[in-house]
Amino acid sequence: MGLKKASIHTLRHSIVTHLLEQGLSLIHIQHLLGHASPTTTARYAHSTELTEKDTISAINQLTNTLSTGFRSQS
Repeated sequence: MGLKKASIHTLRHSIVTHLLEQGLSLIHIQHLLGHASPTTTARYAHSTELTEKDTISAINQLTNTLSTGFRSQS
């Protein structure tokens, strides 16, 4: 099995993905890469098991803080 050729774009995708996994915000990464728009930066981001797990955990934490009971207004 041979090595896969890497381009500068492959490197940028890897860097953005790893920085997101480390908790750096997309806006900070945008500024580091010199992009005018966060949409451009988001194109470089890839979903990984770690980012999916962190997303699910963040959603669960948020929903756990919400009140699940409704009060009737009589």
